[in-house]
Amino acid sequence: MANGAGGSITAFFTIWTSPRATIRRIVDTDPTRNVIALAAIGSGISALSGQWSKALGNNANLSVLWPLWVAVIVAFSAALGVLSLYLGGVVLKWSGSLLGGVASRVEVRAAVAWSQVPGIAGAILFLIAVLLGVPIPVPTPGALPQIDPAFYMIMVVEGVLGFWGFIVSLKCIGEVHRFSAWRALIAVLIPGLIVIIVLVLGSLLSHAIVGGHH
Repeated sequence: MANGAGGSITAFFTIWTSPRATIRRIVDTDPTRNVIALAAIGSGISALSGQWSKALGNNANLSVLWPLWVAVIVAFSAALGVLSLYLGGVVLKWSGSLLGGVASRVEVRAAVAWSQVPGIAGAILFLIAVLLGVPIPVPTPGALPQIDPAFYMIMVVEGVLGFWGFIVSLKCIGEVHRFSAWRALIAVLIPGLIVIIVLVLGSLLSHAIVGGHH
């Protein structure tokens, strides 16, 4: 087992407080370390939490095939997590290179995957809350859902973990591209802005074509 901030176990702790140093050691030693597992685990646990929450609210109507269905959903979600990682690696390598970044796709994937550790912690916390029976509010048409105080607390912690995970991701992406976290933020925003521009232009063009036929 490797030692130091990039070690197999140590990195799971140091990524929270020293994301730049941790991801640098990881990409300098083995940039593929635990990357696929991290990408799959977060999505898989989130899917499991969702299915378990639905089951607790509707346990009288569960099919005998429910466990198989859950396994399929979790596996599918985990696969989507891995696919998203690879797509994100391509996109963030490209957008980062526009800003002078030097990371390879493998390094970007490592940055994205390892920065998911706080999010995975949040997903595990939510799953534990569901298993312990914390009531999950169910939207009801025409009425406000009843929200348990414990659920509020879980959501606050989830929000904090999500925010810190985003900060960690910017620092990790910035480190592998060898630029600042602020420039990493721009690199993350570029793809979304391009999508918005394309959608707006497409909408304007479609309106213009439809209007021209009237």
